[in-house]
Amino acid sequence: MVFERKVLSMDTLIFHSKMRALLWVIAAFDECMVQERSWWLCPSKCRFSKPIKLGWRYPPHGWLKYNVSGMATEEAMGCGSMLRDEDELVRALFLGPCDAIDADSVELGAIIIALDVIIEIGWSGIGSIIGENGSLVAYNWLLNKDKRPWSQQATFADLERRLACVHEVTFSKAKPNGIEMANTLAAAGMKRLGMFKAWW
Repeated sequence: MVFERKVLSMDTLIFHSKMRALLWVIAAFDECMVQERSWWLCPSKCRFSKPIKLGWRYPPHGWLKYNVSGMATEEAMGCGSMLRDEDELVRALFLGPCDAIDADSVELGAIIIALDVIIEIGWSGIGSIIGENGSLVAYNWLLNKDKRPWSQQATFADLERRLACVHEVTFSKAKPNGIEMANTLAAAGMKRLGMFKAWW
């Protein structure tokens, strides 16, 4: 940061530190079950002594899976997403504020951003992708073109252009607690000034 003459706020530094630590714990310790939403408040209370049934479902062999979430309050809107492989390893994520009319539209925007990330990092056309979201309304929009609101036609046109660039995308509705990490990212994204994207 010093050599590149950049400034990093303390809030951003703490967020990045907690995010990297969380991803490391998930990847390094199979026996450590982490309640991701509580991680941001008190990491020491996130470890479970007994196995729990996770809501997140593994993708098929050779597939990647992204979970998206959109949140909206009267004050702000945010979205977040995480791309994981069949070993549950995080390959990419993003979070940030969104400009939309409601939470369902925010989630639709998050799907578009997720596809942008996949295209940007060069994974389009390489393998199959599962897109999982929590909004039943947005999920129905994705499956049934005749149910898409006319006011969102420009957004759906953007979505279709991105889908044409990706090899294969299958959409599914998340189980309860199946997108907990994406929800956490969306909540954090509501407090950010700009979009944060990362992949490795």
